This record gives sequence, C-alpha cells and structure tokens, in this order.
Amino acid sequence: MKRFVLLTAALVVAASTVGASGKVVVVETQGGGNRAPWRGAAGNAMRFQCLWFQSGINYAGYINKIEFDNYRGESGSFNNCKILLCHSTKTTLEATFANNYTGNTPVEVFSGTESISGSGWIDTHIKPNVFNYNNKDNLLMEVVWNGDSGEDVYCYRANGASRRCYTYSSTATTGTVRTGEAQYIRLTIGTMTGVEPTSLGRVKSLFR
Repeated sequence: MKRFVLLTAALVVAASTVGASGKVVVVETQGGGNRAPWRGAAGNAMRFQCLWFQSGINYAGYINKIEFDNYRGESGSFNNCKILLCHSTKTTLEATFANNYTGNTPVEVFSGTESISGSGWIDTHIKPNVFNYNNKDNLLMEVVWNGDSGEDVYCYRANGASRRCYTYSSTATTGTVRTGEAQYIRLTIGTMTGVEPTSLGRVKSLFR
C-alpha cells in the first residue's frame, strides 16, 4: 500500500513538471490599435469573437497561453469574464455568434475577473492543457464579460478578412462584423505528455 501511495504521489509530481511551455506562435501582422474586446469605457458588457486561420498557426497541441499586445500600456478589470476556444471551418465571421462554431462545441478556458495591466504582450490567464488544437480547422476565440472598471485597453489588431465580431451585451446572439479586421495575438502551444521521461526515471528510483 505504501508503494502505491508513493507511486501515485510521484506520478503527480512528475506530471506537474511538464507545465504550460511549448511553441510560441505570433498570429497575424501587427496593424492599428483597437479597444475590443477590452472596451470598458464604451459599455458595461461585451460579447466578442475573433477567428484565426490554421495556416497562421500551423501547430497542433494544447493552447496554453493567449496574449494580446497592449497598445498603450493601459490597465483594466473585466468582471464575470469567460474565454472560450472552438474549432471552426469559417473563413469570415457571421453576425450570428452561434453560426461561427460550425457545429463544434466551444471549450471554456477562463472564468472569473480578467485583470489586465502592463505594456507589450499581456496574458489572458487561460487554463493550460484544456483546449487541444487540431491544426486542421481554423481557431475561434470568444470573450464575454459583464461589469468592469470603466477602462479601455487598446491592443493591436491586424488587417485582414472580416474576422472580428462584437457587441456591447454579454447575452446578445448577434453582433457587428468588423470589415477587414483580424486580431493580432501570440499563442503558446504545447503537448501535454503527462510524465516526462526524466521524471519516470526518478519514479523508478524510489523502488530500487
């Protein structure tokens, strides 16, 4: 029994060493600044979607970090915030949010108060090892929040096809598609292997 407990504990420790590291991918080309989805001065709520092409990501694995590029180094807090990721076959977004899932189920990767501060790349604090990107479909991100500190956070967007859609309501079913706009982001994508080979060696040593 003692050996079983030791083995279980060792495997948990070993798995935790994998972490959320991985390949860093900058998606899109930096364009002008834009406040959505962190536009607290203009409204008290938002539902926002943006879409990225598979060709711009080109890497399969767990999306462990999503970062926006803070245009002016502003800060703000956004309450009751949820961030969802979803595979999609869309190439441009529709005004009806649900249609952009293209039959796939969105996965929640963040829930809580999103606090943003600092300049340059800012983390959105998503949970690692939750959404496994297949590198076949395009990637859809949805941000929903309700209640905020009243601040706008300008982040860089990108020029491209109509791949941003939003409205100032967290419960709306439709939004306004932004013509010729995409979103400039940085992803960290990794593979959750569970246990690294070096960690397995340490586990084995417990029973020698």
